[in-house]
Amino acid sequence: MLAHIRRTSRIAVHGPSVARFLSSTPPAEAPPAKPRRAMASDRELVYQADKSVLENWKEAMHTMEDMMKEIDAKRPKEYVPDKFKEMKEFNDTNGKVIVAPMELVPVAKAPLMPSLAVNNLNGSDYDIKNLTGGKLTLLLTCFKNSGFDHIVPWRAHFEAALGDKKTVQVLQLNIVEEWYWKAFNGMIRNGLKAKTTDLEKTLTHFGRCNAFRTTLDLNNSFVGYVQLVDAKGRVRWSAAGDMTPEEGATLVRLSHKLLTDMQQKPRQ
Repeated sequence: MLAHIRRTSRIAVHGPSVARFLSSTPPAEAPPAKPRRAMASDRELVYQADKSVLENWKEAMHTMEDMMKEIDAKRPKEYVPDKFKEMKEFNDTNGKVIVAPMELVPVAKAPLMPSLAVNNLNGSDYDIKNLTGGKLTLLLTCFKNSGFDHIVPWRAHFEAALGDKKTVQVLQLNIVEEWYWKAFNGMIRNGLKAKTTDLEKTLTHFGRCNAFRTTLDLNNSFVGYVQLVDAKGRVRWSAAGDMTPEEGATLVRLSHKLLTDMQQKPRQ
């Protein structure tokens, strides 16, 4: 009996695995192992563009751009200096920052020449608003050397076609906005004297003139602007950048039209 107990004890000591082996009851089957979840790293990484996502993104960007344009259109017009934006616009358009219209701006929509203190190369002070009345005026405006180069052909073309008429004048306005150049105004004015023979009608302004620029849509500092101002001081036509043959012909045609209007009816 004791021997039987000792043998039984030895069997129990070997642990559950041996007991299961000696048992007549078959062991329960182990549950099948779960398959390993596929990982992203198991696949070769190949980028495939989802066209619908790209198209939606582009559409959203266009919508946002349209919304910003609508907001800008409703916002009060005001020139805000931004030289990086102006340089980009200058490069993107090759200087043609505005499209010259084929016809005159209607009288009801034409802005009046705003006030701006100017000094001509003879040393006389004026308000440019008072210089544009009574005659057809070609106003040439520049801020930098690149703009000065633009306006030279416009002036030559206009004077060749209409320079002999007493009811026509050309005003060249040179605006220097950077404060540090004011210390060199004498040097700048001497440089202008070397480039023009009409000292009386070549004007300078040193300093900011945001309100003036806003009224006349002079929104880019790197181009030269060309504007026809009627005898009542209304800006009836504008162009910018290098003169094209079509624009040169339009300038002369519209100038003759304004001169004819001056002769046929009293100024409004």
